[in-house]
Amino acid sequence: MSNEQAQRAQEADSGPAQDVRVSTPRRAARSDHRAVSRFEEELPGSHTELSSEEAIQRLQAGLPVERVFIRRLHLTGSFPKGLLIRDAYIKELSITEAHFEQNVSLQACSLHRVYAEDARFDQSVSFKRSRVNLFYMLRGELHKGLNCESIKAGSKFLIAESNFKGRVRFWEALFEDWASFEQCAFEERFDFRSAECRAGVSLNRSHFKGAALFRGAHIALKLEANEARFDGLIDLSKAKLHDFVYLEDIEQGPDQRWAFWNTVSERILVRPDQLEGRLESEEAGDYSKAMREYGVLKRSYEHEHLYSYDDWAFYRFKVNERRSRGASWSRPWTKLWELMDYLLLDWGCGYGTDPLRAVRAALVMVLFFACIYTLEFDKVHAVDKLPFSQLPADALLNRFAVSLFLSVSAFTSGFGDLRESVMDWLNIPLVIEALLGTLLWGLFIVAFGRKVVR
Repeated sequence: MSNEQAQRAQEADSGPAQDVRVSTPRRAARSDHRAVSRFEEELPGSHTELSSEEAIQRLQAGLPVERVFIRRLHLTGSFPKGLLIRDAYIKELSITEAHFEQNVSLQACSLHRVYAEDARFDQSVSFKRSRVNLFYMLRGELHKGLNCESIKAGSKFLIAESNFKGRVRFWEALFEDWASFEQCAFEERFDFRSAECRAGVSLNRSHFKGAALFRGAHIALKLEANEARFDGLIDLSKAKLHDFVYLEDIEQGPDQRWAFWNTVSERILVRPDQLEGRLESEEAGDYSKAMREYGVLKRSYEHEHLYSYDDWAFYRFKVNERRSRGASWSRPWTKLWELMDYLLLDWGCGYGTDPLRAVRAALVMVLFFACIYTLEFDKVHAVDKLPFSQLPADALLNRFAVSLFLSVSAFTSGFGDLRESVMDWLNIPLVIEALLGTLLWGLFIVAFGRKVVR
């Protein structure tokens, strides 16, 4: 073998060996990177790792657990003393068939996964200012409520088949994904005020015995409460609801009430019969506020082309607008204007939403003025032909028939052709009837046209 051939053979033998020595540490580095999760990468350097056994011993003794990292913490059995975990990183928290006799508090903690099943809490439970990636609670019993104020949930947040006998608080909570409360019972207030949900909220088949407060909440996707029962107030005031709000299938208790003050939404699906007599502000006599709330409902119905519902909301809007003007006997003209508003616009045509009201009002007015003419029949000019010629001219049936014909003529054709029909002061009701007839015909045309065009 020549020197050149020997050198090539040596290079061929050494090549693969060099590749192996270089690539091995790179693969190991990638493997180590996969072993460290993103959750662990966020772990502060000041937190020391604590084993599950050590953490349980401290908690059983009633000692606080602070500024530690726990990979997996499984709580089961009885805990007679209070639990306090503060500023801890827990990759997996599992609570199964556990009984907590005192307060359970996880304050400002970072929790990757929380799974609780068949757990009983005799005192309060708090996740205040904590971060949770995934949260599941099944068949929980909480006797003193749940405090999740300012909690941040990065993924699914589900509580199902659980009973809450105290207040539930999600004040200023942030949900990156769906927040679901399925088949739960809430004895007291459910507080979702100022919470932000970047997906949706589900309350299906749950029972809310206290108030359900969504004041100021921000919900990007739908809010649904299918087959849920509400016994108290549903407060959607100042809430920003960007998608459909499904409230048509809820069950309502006798004291259930609504609030929609300054709600930002165009897709609230709730029927007028669910709202009639249940708007809290209207029942409390705050008509100015109720007027604005009916305006919110009107805009929502109009957006969904529910025009019969829209007419109902507009009518309630105008009724509360009239009541909010503050008419007073110290200013008699305000009382007179309120009376005319009620008789002509409300009772007369439902503020342009009900043409049948105009027909009803016309019949009542015609009969009312016919009775006036009948009582003062001696001031009505004699007619050539009596409706009932076989009866005397002053017979009641003839008097009423002539008066009715006179009333219909005045109401439909005006005063112009009837100036010689009556005498003395009877011209005054005749003129009034002619004016009312002209006005009511215009209101009927408006109401009828509104129904036909829409």
